[in-house]
Amino acid sequence: MADLHELVYVSWGGTGRAETLREALLKANENKQALLYLAILDDSTFSDIDDSMMALAIDELSWLIDAQLELTRDQVNAEDVPVRVLVRSGDVVEQVRNVVADTDVTEVLVGAPVPVSGHNSIGDLIDAVSSAVSVPVSLVEVGA
Repeated sequence: MADLHELVYVSWGGTGRAETLREALLKANENKQALLYLAILDDSTFSDIDDSMMALAIDELSWLIDAQLELTRDQVNAEDVPVRVLVRSGDVVEQVRNVVADTDVTEVLVGAPVPVSGHNSIGDLIDAVSSAVSVPVSLVEVGA
C-alpha cells in the first residue's frame, strides 16, 4: 500500500451513508488507489462528550466502520482496494487539513450531506475544506 496514493472519504456526525461509501470505493477501485475513511466526531455534535466517553465512541465507531467497509467492499467487488480507517474528533476542516498534510492524499471525497456549525450549506463547507487543502475536494454524488 505504500506506493498507492489515497482517496480520502470523509464523514462526520454519524452521516456517513452506504451509498456514498460505495461510490468512494468504486472510484478508488477504478483509479487503482487506496481508500482512507476519515470519520470525524465533529465539535458541533460531540463537543459535550468527556474524554473517556469520546475514547469509547471512537473505538465503537472504528469497529462499526470496519464492518461496513468489509460488507461494502464485498458488495461492489472491491476486495482488493486497500482501505484504512481514521476516527478523529474536532473541527471538520481542521481534521481534514491535518490528514491531507500528513498523508499522500490525491483527493478528498465528502460523503456527509450536511454542513457543520459555522457553515450555512454543504457548499460552504466544501469551499472551506478546498481552501484548507492542496488537493481537489468534492461531494460524493449518488444517483446523479
